[in-house]
Amino acid sequence: MGELAQLLAAVRFGDSAFPSGGFAFSSGLEGSHRDGLVLDEADVSAFAAEQLESRWHSCDRVLLRRAWAAEDPGVTDGLAEAVAAMSVLREASRRAGAATLTTFGAVLDADAGIDVADYRRRVLDGSAPGHLPVAQAVCLRAAGLELHTAETVAAWQVVSGITSAALRLGIVGHLGAQRVTTALTPLLLDVLRRQPRSTPATFTAYADIAAQRRGDGVRLFAS
Repeated sequence: MGELAQLLAAVRFGDSAFPSGGFAFSSGLEGSHRDGLVLDEADVSAFAAEQLESRWHSCDRVLLRRAWAAEDPGVTDGLAEAVAAMSVLREASRRAGAATLTTFGAVLDADAGIDVADYRRRVLDGSAPGHLPVAQAVCLRAAGLELHTAETVAAWQVVSGITSAALRLGIVGHLGAQRVTTALTPLLLDVLRRQPRSTPATFTAYADIAAQRRGDGVRLFAS
């Protein structure tokens, strides 16, 4: 796949209109907002920065790379299951992964979609959990992306997912969401230039607790 084709694919797969399964999840932003701890653009920027650096770069990116290089991505999927300590976030990752596999299986051509369809069958029959970073590796590789492009798409989805959630929760408006994205762009570029660690680890206790708390009324998001 040429450079321009890589760019077009990245734009397509990173678009919020592409049904990758993240629309139903806020990564703990909703709970944080309901607790009165995330109230404005600056708060959303700080929340997203922590998710990008302390969860995606240190954990999900590591899992994506492992699954990308592995002969059997199911081994990495098992590791993803083991390191997902919070049940709500673990289920969110599995649901988003399943949605990603379903979408790519439907939109890729038959030859490109073979690996996606095979892995989706494993997830459906319960032999693999189907966590999001593993599903991203399987799907974006099958779509012909190079690793650095796939990582850019995945990192962008973290930022766009949180800003979209903030918009739906009424924390920011449309222009505010764009200002948050602008503020986060230098960090996004910096993170993408860094070499990730070799083993996954995450510490986002603030967001994890907010995502995990249940039984406190109707919620808009599943996490």
